[in-house]
Amino acid sequence: MKEKLRPIELERVMDLVEQAGIDISDWSNFKGGIEKAATNPKYCYEWSYVNQNNKVIVLNLWYSNIELVDGEFIYNLNPRHTASEENGAGGRAKRAFKMDFALQKVVREDLPIRVIICDTNGSKSHVERRLLDSEFWYVTSYDSDTGECSLKRGKPELKYVDQFVTIDTDTDKPKKKEAVSHVYERSPHVRRDVLMRARGLCEWCEEEGFTTESGAIYLESHHIIPLSESGDDSSSNVIALCPNDHRKCHYGKDKESYKAELLIIIINRMSKQQS
Repeated sequence: MKEKLRPIELERVMDLVEQAGIDISDWSNFKGGIEKAATNPKYCYEWSYVNQNNKVIVLNLWYSNIELVDGEFIYNLNPRHTASEENGAGGRAKRAFKMDFALQKVVREDLPIRVIICDTNGSKSHVERRLLDSEFWYVTSYDSDTGECSLKRGKPELKYVDQFVTIDTDTDKPKKKEAVSHVYERSPHVRRDVLMRARGLCEWCEEEGFTTESGAIYLESHHIIPLSESGDDSSSNVIALCPNDHRKCHYGKDKESYKAELLIIIINRMSKQQS
């Protein structure tokens, strides 16, 4: 079963990184120019790639280190340990530290991972075949003290869900679609970021949401300034609420005065995240 992940061709890492969603326009910005962009030493030897804007994380992983456990593909790694073996100096150590920072970002923002699988017949210092895995990977555990990390192939189980989880879309911006009346689609990425920010606690009353049959914690995402009133579909205008507080924001007699209070809550929470 693991054999299906084995690369059979030596594809260029630059091409695979681009396929994964990373901007490669700067690869040609060296003396070799666009013709030799794929060999730019600033990028071609890296073990990890990060796109801050699109939140894309790409890791180079070895086929030989992929384990099949109970039908699941698992990968255990510790780039921090690799860096310490290199005494914190040289290209390998720098690449290892960058990979550890990438994994920290994955854990902090609960991001999926794209994986370039590398294979060789001999030394691991020389890649002979590589491919971009069609499936996402995700972090199942990360020890911030030691750097020990475990990855799994596939979609992670949802930790937090809201009232729109069954009609999720990949739409990034709110737009109207025809129904009986105009219905605004919410960005799943914004909702996901807000639910992760809340960590299962109502951001108003701070009570924990209830646990669903799947084991995920349920809260409801609420636009403080409604989309119909030109409110932004962004994490600075969306708050995670327990069902009772959500209904109160829609039907309570003081619903208009709640808006200012909720916006202040979000400002404070986001400032704490950034500090």
